[in-house]
Amino acid sequence: MFVAVVNWNKCTGCGDCIPVCPVKCFVMSDDKCWAYDAAKCIGCGGCEEVCHADAIGISEGFGGQARR
Repeated sequence: MFVAVVNWNKCTGCGDCIPVCPVKCFVMSDDKCWAYDAAKCIGCGGCEEVCHADAIGISEGFGGQARR
């Protein structure tokens, strides 16, 4: 199982990850992107590719908080 993880300290809130996610797991909250439904992540890596702030990572696991 893959999990999308956003590092809020790095996130600039650009929102580029939202439209690129095929399973729609990202939303905006407090001017930052949040992997609201991270358990839907299929590990495609599209969000990592478009994140210019290097704030998104794909982890294997069942959720939780991670830092890159």
